[in-house]
Amino acid sequence: MKQSLSGLLVATLLLISCNTPMTKAIEITQSTLALPLEVLGAEGYTVTAKINIARGSTARTLWLQVNNLSYDNKASVQINDAAWIGLRNDNTDIEAAGKAYGGIGGGYSTLRLRVPIVGAMDGENTIRFRFNQSDGVSIGYRVLALNLYDENSSPLIPSTAFSKTKPIDWIPTRNTPQDIAKGKALWSEAGLKASYLSNAKAIKANCADCHTQDGRDLHQFNYSSYSIVERSKFHGLSQIEGEQIASYIRSLQQTLGTPSERCRPWNPPYQPGAGLDAEKDWTCGAGLDAVLENDADSLQSVFPNGYNKAAIATTGLLNAREIPVAFQLPDWKRWLPRVHPMDAWGDEFTNSSLNKRYAGEGTGSDKTVLRDLLKTRGQDYILGKNGDFWTDSYYWGVEWGERWKPSTPIDRNNLEHQAALYSTAQWLLVKNWELAQEFNLEEHCPALYRARVAKNPAIKASKVEARSWCGHWRFIFDVSPHILKIPENNNIFGSNKARTYFANAWYYLQLLINPGSGIHNVHLPTDWQYAYGLLNDLEDVSQRLEPARGLIYIVKGSQEMANGIGVHDVERGWNFRDATPLDVWTEGKTGRWKNMPDATRIAVVNAYLETWLDQSEQYPETQWQRIDGADGDNWCGWSQRRLCWKDYQPGTLRGTNPTRENFATWSFEAIPNMRADGINGALLNRYADLMHKLYPNAEYLALKR
Repeated sequence: MKQSLSGLLVATLLLISCNTPMTKAIEITQSTLALPLEVLGAEGYTVTAKINIARGSTARTLWLQVNNLSYDNKASVQINDAAWIGLRNDNTDIEAAGKAYGGIGGGYSTLRLRVPIVGAMDGENTIRFRFNQSDGVSIGYRVLALNLYDENSSPLIPSTAFSKTKPIDWIPTRNTPQDIAKGKALWSEAGLKASYLSNAKAIKANCADCHTQDGRDLHQFNYSSYSIVERSKFHGLSQIEGEQIASYIRSLQQTLGTPSERCRPWNPPYQPGAGLDAEKDWTCGAGLDAVLENDADSLQSVFPNGYNKAAIATTGLLNAREIPVAFQLPDWKRWLPRVHPMDAWGDEFTNSSLNKRYAGEGTGSDKTVLRDLLKTRGQDYILGKNGDFWTDSYYWGVEWGERWKPSTPIDRNNLEHQAALYSTAQWLLVKNWELAQEFNLEEHCPALYRARVAKNPAIKASKVEARSWCGHWRFIFDVSPHILKIPENNNIFGSNKARTYFANAWYYLQLLINPGSGIHNVHLPTDWQYAYGLLNDLEDVSQRLEPARGLIYIVKGSQEMANGIGVHDVERGWNFRDATPLDVWTEGKTGRWKNMPDATRIAVVNAYLETWLDQSEQYPETQWQRIDGADGDNWCGWSQRRLCWKDYQPGTLRGTNPTRENFATWSFEAIPNMRADGINGALLNRYADLMHKLYPNAEYLALKR
């Protein structure tokens, strides 16, 4: 039988008030099912789709792509009159990396999963989606795609049965100047509750505090009017007030323009992908479709013309923004703070320099107000012609990273304290995004970097990115749970898998948004070795290996170090802590590369090893900084950028904190193992010669073949 009936579909959306269990259903009949289905609202809110499927009785599984399944039993599905099925990790088959990083309630915001079903029939089928209960943060989830599959895993509903909502068609619900003005006022002034749950308290923050001050984030990421209304009601506002806020957000199109259709709540900001630099909405990323299935596929973009050192040369500038990876970044809701710092810390935050420096609020002593200076001085301030945005933004980061010490001791085993720390870092991140968008910093920052390079003759090889954020502080990197010292277990992320995923995600976003443009200084704006180490940790907890994404990390780190400064200042220039072939090789076919073809592994490691040798061999031994006992550096460990003592013997213990965990020892052990792994012998001989030049009393020459 032909499946022409599959294309006939009726969607019934049950519109349920936040304040009542149920109101009458409003039936919308259409020829296709418009996705996503926004299952957002009060606890128990249900969305129903009625779909004619010619061979429905053969259905055995329901396939879903769902955004924001953030805990078990948050969602339930029902096929016709069969029993409701609560979606949990133990009764669903979650695809690929989503499962590896914790599944439902794990790292990924959007999951693809299958759930066994019964009760489907030939002809009209009713599929219901229910939001069961809130955790005090969420109002539901979105079904981005769905299908039914038979026992042979063949889809039963053709793609022609579905359509996509078009944000460009949205108009304000209350399209009067008075309502829009009221919505704008509510955005920045309305008193809110923490949630619609009965025990929720009033909060100090308003919408503009956790989001952008003008609401442009909801406009930019195309949040639907319905979702804005429901979120407003979640925080204690009325239906009318929610509609006024939504109408204000819709009105921003007149001044801010129409965002790309890629700009959606579920598409991760700055997700890398081909052609992204040419897009006006770089911030929206390349979309979920750009997330690769296999890590190995990234290598095609890294090496478009075959495996060679030119593609990853230390002297080059790898465009990581346009290299798709098999790693889904956090969506916008994961950027937003769970609790505003003023509600977390009270007046101590409100009157701090951390807060004052942003927009002038509070009684803090700081006289620098970034928003005011950007508004009044514009591009001249950004480029350092009238003031110094670079330094001013740096000290905003210092206020958080080095000076913020609340009077109440922080207990990192306390979930509320963890949430306060994480949310404050997120608040800083969102406000940086706000300033970047509002004052066109992503457009002006490359010019600022070029100006900084011009003022510093020591930086001979500028690595200015075509698109980036400004400045030297690591606002993105610092959101990492690892940096915040949030423990591996008993944490706000629910598991160590999810915690480690987020540590990696924020590190990688720093690489994409502001890797440094060659102006590297110790651990700013990225601590590269931390990033490499946390990738190792993620692989350990997930058992999912990422040699290609690891290569991108290390190539970018190496290029940042090869900035013309050299080895006389290893804090800002070339060094063996942040740029080594061992971080690419990572035990070869028994380590990170074990699932890759031997020929690929060998070619990639050879390419990096050669460009690394080209860079390292050019410096005379006398130029290298070594530990000398001054300033307490009388030890040689993995985190030391300087070389060990010239007479150091690999594998021996020496100094105030004796350890064998150093590059000299690792190299001595790795060279023969790399040779056995098939790495080019001539390159390994060059490696041994280099190490002999730096450590003439050691036996590196004995490793040559």
